[in-house]
Amino acid sequence: MKKGIIIAIALIIVLVVSFFLWQSHTNRLRSDMEYHIGAFYDYFEQNEAQNALYEALEAELLAQRLRDNNALYTIEIYITLTRDVIRGNELFDDGQYEQARTVYSYVLNDVYMLTILNYDFIVDLVESADGRIHFYDLIEQADNIISQDSQEHESLTHALSLYNEALSLATALPFEDGIELATESIEYTEELIFLVRFAEATELESQGIMHFLNGDYLKAIAHLLDAYEIYYELGETLRVAAVLARINTAEHNIEEQYRLAAEEEQRRLDEEQLRLEEEQRRQEEQNAQSPDSSDDDPDRVLSNYEHNRSIYFDMRTPIDRQGQPPASLVRMGGREGMNEGWYNGCGWIAAYNALLILDNPMHPAEIVDHFETRGGTVLDGMFGTFPHAIERLFVELGYSVNHRIFPQVRHNLDNEIRNSRVAILAYMHTSAAHFIVIEYRPEDGRFIVYNDSFARRRSTALGLENASDHGAVIDSVNALIRETPEMLFSFSLITID
Repeated sequence: MKKGIIIAIALIIVLVVSFFLWQSHTNRLRSDMEYHIGAFYDYFEQNEAQNALYEALEAELLAQRLRDNNALYTIEIYITLTRDVIRGNELFDDGQYEQARTVYSYVLNDVYMLTILNYDFIVDLVESADGRIHFYDLIEQADNIISQDSQEHESLTHALSLYNEALSLATALPFEDGIELATESIEYTEELIFLVRFAEATELESQGIMHFLNGDYLKAIAHLLDAYEIYYELGETLRVAAVLARINTAEHNIEEQYRLAAEEEQRRLDEEQLRLEEEQRRQEEQNAQSPDSSDDDPDRVLSNYEHNRSIYFDMRTPIDRQGQPPASLVRMGGREGMNEGWYNGCGWIAAYNALLILDNPMHPAEIVDHFETRGGTVLDGMFGTFPHAIERLFVELGYSVNHRIFPQVRHNLDNEIRNSRVAILAYMHTSAAHFIVIEYRPEDGRFIVYNDSFARRRSTALGLENASDHGAVIDSVNALIRETPEMLFSFSLITID
């Protein structure tokens, strides 16, 4: 009996000890499993996927030994997510960014449902894949543009902007291979642009030289100025110097043509004066013999003066549209159809408007008479007024005058005009030449231009208000000349103080 009790007690003790040993082992297994799960979290959230997978697999083995189905289910989800991240990373490293992004997006969606995991790094992976996808899209767009048209400056400039955008994106990612690719593409495109622009400049220079040799100096300067600007932009200093030297020669030749034309006009006026004097002498002799005879051939200059004096001007309002009365009615010169203000009046109108701005009004009849009696008209007014005649008028009126020929070659028009009380600019356009008056308005840093349709058009396009009914506001005279397709170049700037 006693022996049986002892055996029973021993069995109980063995069972109790075994239970506690089993419980201790189970607790240790669970503790180890939780440790591996915690390590998985750390590695996973730091995007150390291989280490995270190892920890998850270790935790899976322990969950299986513990027969903990709930833990096992969760851990298997962790393993699947980690393997997907590894697969996405492999695709990413292989340059298959579209496929990598798809995998990352699936992972992101699944991790989002598991609120215990931090998914910021997966968002970064998706954005990084997106960035590389966009980078190669930009590169492909630019490559296609160049392959389709590598000789067009505008197309190359567009491609270059895309390469630069790709470079900025690669730098921000950062993406070293992308930075290298974009940089090489930019350098190649810049070389193409240089070659294309250089070819454009060379062609323009050749056309300018051809016109120069043919004696058409205005067209020569128009082409040479375009070539000059491109060479200057490209930093071709020797070419710039050569073109500028030819422009200077063309300017000199034009001035010489003007001088010869002025001398010819003066000679014609002198001959006309002699003819009139001879006619007057003969008329006087005839009148002496025939007292009743009358003179029906009045002096043309005097006739123009009397006609112009009969036209009313308020002497306060600038002229902004020479094609409308009273400006259109003023006569200058003697060639019918070409001697009225609507046709040849821009020169005397510029002088008239400038004098109004200077608070020194002068009737147009006096201005026109000054030009006609001083050899100031070009071919009897058919081509308007010589710039030097306008300069001479203001000098004789006592103003400080600075006259620059072809000013835009060496001077900033905006700065020159800002530093004067008023300026008179002459330019060539596709139909003829034209004089305009420009006044700087310091209160808002803009310019008022009188009697110029191009300025009115620019003012309207930019949404700038009119200064009055008799002038247009523009933001830049430089821009007006350079950005108006019909304008070729400026050839005279008279600044008056």
